[in-house]
Amino acid sequence: MRISYQKINSQNFTSKIDKKETKSGEVGTSTFNYPTSEQLQGYMPCGKIDVEKKIMDKNKEKYVLLRDEFCEKLEPKYLDAAIKDWNFYTNSTKENMEKSSKANDEIQELYRNENIYKALEILKKTDLGDKHLNNQLKHFYKDFDEELNAGVAKKALRDKENEIAAKYNSYIPMIDGKEVSKAEISKIMQMEKDSDIRQKAYEAKVKGGDLIADDLVEFVKMRNEFAKSQGYDNFFDYQLKETYDVEPKELNKLLDDVFEKAKDSNKIIQTEEKNELAKAFNIKSEELESYHYGLLPDNDPTRDVNKSLKNKEQVVDISKQAYKNMGYDIDNMPITLDLFPRKNKNTHGFCFDIDAGKDARILANLTNDASSVDTLCHELGHCVYHLGINPNLPFLEKTASSPAMTEAVAMMMGDLMKTENILEGVVDAKTLDKFKKTHKKDESKFINHSMQIINFEREMYRNPDQDLGKLWHDLKCQYKGHNQSEKIDNEWATIPHYLSHPAYYQNYFRADLMKAQMYEHLTNKLGNLTENPNTAEYLNKNIFEYGKSIEENDLIEQLTGKKLSSDALCKSLQVDNN
Repeated sequence: MRISYQKINSQNFTSKIDKKETKSGEVGTSTFNYPTSEQLQGYMPCGKIDVEKKIMDKNKEKYVLLRDEFCEKLEPKYLDAAIKDWNFYTNSTKENMEKSSKANDEIQELYRNENIYKALEILKKTDLGDKHLNNQLKHFYKDFDEELNAGVAKKALRDKENEIAAKYNSYIPMIDGKEVSKAEISKIMQMEKDSDIRQKAYEAKVKGGDLIADDLVEFVKMRNEFAKSQGYDNFFDYQLKETYDVEPKELNKLLDDVFEKAKDSNKIIQTEEKNELAKAFNIKSEELESYHYGLLPDNDPTRDVNKSLKNKEQVVDISKQAYKNMGYDIDNMPITLDLFPRKNKNTHGFCFDIDAGKDARILANLTNDASSVDTLCHELGHCVYHLGINPNLPFLEKTASSPAMTEAVAMMMGDLMKTENILEGVVDAKTLDKFKKTHKKDESKFINHSMQIINFEREMYRNPDQDLGKLWHDLKCQYKGHNQSEKIDNEWATIPHYLSHPAYYQNYFRADLMKAQMYEHLTNKLGNLTENPNTAEYLNKNIFEYGKSIEENDLIEQLTGKKLSSDALCKSLQVDNN
């Protein structure tokens, strides 16, 4: 997962116009003189079309100057906040939380400039003669409008989020009075066959959710109130549209379309999984509980792969070597790695894209298993994308084309264990062949997982007063085939995206489609990515260096020669029923 620190809507800003110099103080005031058609007619007789073009060109110039001068102040504040956020995530002390909060408050303060707001308000009523810039201006104006007219509410949201994050990060899971890390719990859920131990591990995880469940409900209501002040029914729809430019109805249609095409594969996988688990625990399939899921059956090749990974350092070496074979020398790139668990450190995995082309960082909590190889390869995917962006782009373009696009690249890299041969020499050939064949099932199961998480979040924001434990339970039964008799609990509150990245998970789903389409194209062009040292150069030149100067749909079509579709993904979902 990638973390971006630009303001909530700044990811929508792009510009293909070079920065222009301006006299100090010229921009940032409300004294712009916007030319009228009569004035232009007076000094240069011309037709109506020429007059309108001159008006648009002049207004476009005003806008670009205004935006670029603002970014000169924004960029250093952004970099300072990004580093302090990193410090808070890697060491979640009260002092670091306060520093992070203060730095982010200073960014928000920049958007309280009344003069710039008034100038943008005038410009917003004009036509810049460029559809791209008109959209950019709309979002730019909205950021100032929200901050000036809803600044107190937004600060309250930031403070509440930090408060809940600190509370959750301080939680230490316990099993029989002994502290355990979340990585250790994950390992128990993969390997342990004793149902009592599994139940204790699962419940230790869920207690973290119990700790913040009520806080999250309150937070959802706070977010909804803010969204209503911006003209939306709820915060989920607000976030989809305003942050990710995704239409809620279109997302729902896409989710349903892919799920419908995958339903046969899903049914096969769910039946096989339940039968395997029932056999492993010597119970009937209808007796399965949530804590039984996640076990790797004796015949699952992942068990043998995990046994082949002797230590955490080997996971790092495998990942770095895979990237080196593509042309990326991780050890000599400006990447900071904080990879192993410790107290007061966020327990998940993130890439912090600090400074395009210059500084990227990974927070992870690795152990010696296949999941950790996936995690590190995934986060390194975010890093090389960020470091491949042209640092000479305007500041607001120095980010990925979209959150979904950078997730697509990262997910493609995380798949390398199963799509390519990066474990060759570490895992025996027979086991590796079996392991790689599980990729299709993983893809199909991911569809179910995405549906559960996305639909839960949507319904939670529509009605936060409902029984959220029951909603989570019902969706788990619907999309993952779990039993209705399972215990209802607060597992939903352990999903980190609900707190820190609302409405973000749909990016993973859309990224899955992008990933499949890109990988199909790239391997047709380059062969196995980790067996071609020109892969890095190709990715840098054809995807990364553009940053956000190209929209995601245009970039996909430019790269693959096709518009984004579910074709490549659905092809990968076909499961052999023999």
